Amino acid sequence: MSEVKILSDVFLCRGKRVSLYKRIIEFSGNRFEKDLVVFGDAVVLLPILDSGDIIFVKQYRATVNNWVLELPAGRVDDGEDPQDAAIRELEEETGYRASDLKLLARVYVSPGYSDERQWIFLARNLEFVGAKPERGEILSTVSMKPNEYIAMVLKGGYVDLKSLAAILLYMHSLTH
Repeated sequence: MSEVKILSDVFLCRGKRVSLYKRIIEFSGNRFEKDLVVFGDAVVLLPILDSGDIIFVKQYRATVNNWVLELPAGRVDDGEDPQDAAIRELEEETGYRASDLKLLARVYVSPGYSDERQWIFLARNLEFVGAKPERGEILSTVSMKPNEYIAMVLKGGYVDLKSLAAILLYMHSLTH
């Protein structure tokens, strides 16, 4: 099989959180242009209370002009360890600190156009220490059982895919 060669990345524009490039590749003697959104790594937290409830954030998302019920998440800063980012993001968005953090999975978000990778962590043994949301984050916390969330998803409407995937991974881990 032929090898894919990256010939160049042409910078197009930069936003607050992402950069857009045109990636030119070569495969089997043919050249192609692909969009590339550079984001980097992010973390997703699945915080479980002693009751078995999951802590979500109900967050206004300007990109879809709607409130989205999702798991706490955020970007890994340059040079930051993903586990440290997970601890920081959980506290910022929910006010909880976890003494038990376990990596469930690492996933690509949308490899068709973005380099974003997410580290999904299970967070247990939670202690409430007070939320510290970043400026511009419009959110509140909501807790529910995993099955309640899945029932809500099955009723229709749009949901956050990272949250759905993390909860399904967690539910699968309970049975295996």
